[in-house]
Amino acid sequence: MPPLKRRGRRVRPRWMFQLGAGLGLVAGLIAIVGLVAVLTGRVGPKPMTLGYSELLVSLQAGQVDSVQVSPGREIRGWFTDARAGAASKRFRVVYSTEDVDPLLGAAAAAGVGISFEPEPADYEAVFATVVSVTFLLLMGLLLRRQFASASVDTEAGETSGAVLSFEDVAGNTGALSDLREIVAFLQEPERFAAMGARIPKGILMEGPPGTGKTLMARALAGEAGVPCFTASGSDFTGIFVGQGVARLKALFRKARKAGGAVIFIDEIDTLGGRRGRAHGHAEDDRTLNQFLVELDGFDPSVGVVVVGATNRACDLDPALLRKGRFDRSVTIGLPTVSEREQILALHIRDRRVPLAADVDLTRLARLMTGASGAELAGLINEAAIMAVRAGSSEVTWAHVEEARDRVLLGRAREGLTVCETERRLVAVHEAGHALAGVVFCPADPLHKVTIQPRGGAMGVAFFQPDHETHIASRQYLEGQILKGLGGRAAEEIVYGTGKITSGAGSDLQHTTRVAKQMVYRLGMGASTGLITYDPDSGPVSSETHSRMDQDVRLILESSYTTVLGCLRAHRAALEALADALMIEETLSGEDAIRIMEEAGLARELAAAG
Repeated sequence: MPPLKRRGRRVRPRWMFQLGAGLGLVAGLIAIVGLVAVLTGRVGPKPMTLGYSELLVSLQAGQVDSVQVSPGREIRGWFTDARAGAASKRFRVVYSTEDVDPLLGAAAAAGVGISFEPEPADYEAVFATVVSVTFLLLMGLLLRRQFASASVDTEAGETSGAVLSFEDVAGNTGALSDLREIVAFLQEPERFAAMGARIPKGILMEGPPGTGKTLMARALAGEAGVPCFTASGSDFTGIFVGQGVARLKALFRKARKAGGAVIFIDEIDTLGGRRGRAHGHAEDDRTLNQFLVELDGFDPSVGVVVVGATNRACDLDPALLRKGRFDRSVTIGLPTVSEREQILALHIRDRRVPLAADVDLTRLARLMTGASGAELAGLINEAAIMAVRAGSSEVTWAHVEEARDRVLLGRAREGLTVCETERRLVAVHEAGHALAGVVFCPADPLHKVTIQPRGGAMGVAFFQPDHETHIASRQYLEGQILKGLGGRAAEEIVYGTGKITSGAGSDLQHTTRVAKQMVYRLGMGASTGLITYDPDSGPVSSETHSRMDQDVRLILESSYTTVLGCLRAHRAALEALADALMIEETLSGEDAIRIMEEAGLARELAAAG
């Protein structure tokens, strides 16, 4: 079947016009430079420069064919063919030509004709002028394009592609409920107007990156059956005065012309940040003022809703958040376990990914604690790529597990050469994490431990939470610190204090951060008690700050002492797990626990329970 042809005049892509215009400008500039070079004699052999005395000697020797005098500038001439060793037949003499009588006498005696040339135009000045004017014209054209881009590019803001609905969005049930109310406003504004209700002008979506804010805005427009115009906050900032204001006016003009519409502005904190933040932000403040004016100028009957997305709502200007502008605030948080399972199932359905029978989406959702919707989509895509690379007809659990490791830790560093001494050290380190986690943090069961280098890590111990937790107890936080210090403690026990390594660098950063949170934010310090420190509410006294630091250090040191005692008491289990890692490289949580239990860890677990 022949390909379909678009009816009517053929429309070339805009980038082809831009490319042609740019090439034309470059070609024109090159032509101008070449023409000026020819006019100024810059093309061809360069004339030889002589001194005045050398010219007189050449005249007496009969080596000069003719001489041309430019009054006030220079003397130019041509040698005869009898002149030997000359690099060029042309020559020039830089000499004050106000008094040319001595030259006339010498030329007459030699029988050489002299001509006088009227003072020529200053071609160097002409050249500089032409180049400057050309540069200014080019800059003017670029400026015009910058300002025209907001009004000429009528398709830039409108979302293309398939029309979405709430059926294409999984998770965030509460947010979807709020958005369904907005859909009713957009579909039946008369019904709400009859009751005296006004359609919300703005909706603020707040949440971390990758949680689906853009997807929800498109689904909102699709459900309401109206166009969706998308932009980023940075699209309205620039180095040119008035550029952001012009783009805002053009965007809102297009939305009003469309009747009912949704305007989605991602990273709205770039556009709507607090005014007067610092010097040099006057243009940004003018753009924000225009944004506020556009919001106030909405006719409620038009049915245009502005949706802004940000993960820094605290940086927004208060005038933007008042009632009558952004009336609603919708929190788009990270998905829960059940929502993660729904998101995984949605991506598998939409992409038609063939799953093997051993793939458990519920288990996978539990393993991806804290993952956003975008990360889950990347996981499914990576697993499908793994299956294709392996030549499999379906995605198995092994592909999913490998994809998860790659998403969380990075690609396996297969070409990295690690000596046996370092492999043993990494095995001891990860065994220490695994043992400490099993003993002190039972709420997070061990899922897997490996010494395979990935990304920036030489090994890792994965722990899988039993359930979602929204409130952390002191015991749980202390367990996180104890688990994090297990690697350093294992190194000290097996190799001694003098041979501890840099492998615990990230572990110490994590444990210090947790300890500081306990003292500075949660009032769990031994000496400071219920005092908390919040930089936004002002500083505390130097004495209180010092006591807080001492409490942080006390938590870390006491936790390290506890871990050392536990690992010393179960060194056999530690060594057994390290030996198994040297052989297998990767162990499941069940296998790792079985190995440690066989080495005597079960009695401690029973006592701890």
